[in-house]
Amino acid sequence: MHMKKVSPYLKLQVLAAIDYAEGKSRRARIENVSGMEFRDEDGKPRQFTWRTIQTWYSRYQKHGITSMEPKKRSDAGAARKVTPEELLEAINHVLPLFHGGHYNKMNVFRKIIEKGILAKSMLAQTTFYRFIREYELLSDKETSHNSTFITLAFFSGTKA
Repeated sequence: MHMKKVSPYLKLQVLAAIDYAEGKSRRARIENVSGMEFRDEDGKPRQFTWRTIQTWYSRYQKHGITSMEPKKRSDAGAARKVTPEELLEAINHVLPLFHGGHYNKMNVFRKIIEKGILAKSMLAQTTFYRFIREYELLSDKETSHNSTFITLAFFSGTKA
């Protein structure tokens, strides 16, 4: 389940509650705040774990209000370990190993890892599935490998 990002306003509301919460130590007050319900801008009730609140508190102490703003990852959307081109090369390398051209996506993934073409640490199964979907690296029919041999021209924007 994907949770909506918490606004800086709501984070500051939660942090302010620490000052007024019951408890002799900051940790005890934070734990009490974690039991409280807060309302977001849409009026939806929200509750946060003591660990989340502690993280916000520490960031606020170190970096002030600017730490409350959500930051987009600098590498968002970029492949961290394997490029689509490298995956395509790996797929094209293993497809001929399937006799009769019959395979499924999971078998292709396993074969790439098994043959050591890409290390498991370089290619998560979810990344594999996302890449073959986004870049159409395998045909939907998955019955013949002939239709899946795509040239790297696909990635350079020219027609194959």
